[in-house]
Amino acid sequence: MRKVLRCWLVLGAAGVLCAATAERMSWNRVQYIGGTLAIRTSPYDWNTVVTVKLNPDTIVLAIAPASVFGHQITVRLKASQITSLVCGPVAWQRVADVIGAHMPSKRPSLFGLLTDYALVGILYQGDDGKPGAILLSSTYSSAQMASVLASVSGKPAEYGK
Repeated sequence: MRKVLRCWLVLGAAGVLCAATAERMSWNRVQYIGGTLAIRTSPYDWNTVVTVKLNPDTIVLAIAPASVFGHQITVRLKASQITSLVCGPVAWQRVADVIGAHMPSKRPSLFGLLTDYALVGILYQGDDGKPGAILLSSTYSSAQMASVLASVSGKPAEYGK
């Protein structure tokens, strides 16, 4: 009887943990690469936090600056402001095409073998009507982040090479 109870407790705990990760709405190991925001970040800094809130469908980005004494920038986007989501290596080009985007030089790939598929580009319309863009990179959770952003915004995520 104890073995059966122990088995049920382990399965229940595993189910709760799996359910908690399936509805994940916040990511804290994200790198802000570039976009239309006036902030300078370090290429070694992975301190950007992306949070999706469902009650007033908003996406909150907290971007840490490169300098120690700089202030953290918080960007709040409504789901209706997002015009498109782009994933994969093509996200770099789509974000760079937006007027006013500040992008670092693209990382070299080794004969086209080591391309970066962990990019997520968010293209949006600002409150003032100007187009804006944000390019994010997350090594392990970019696909999950893109699917959650697509479901909240109602825009399908475009995947390209």
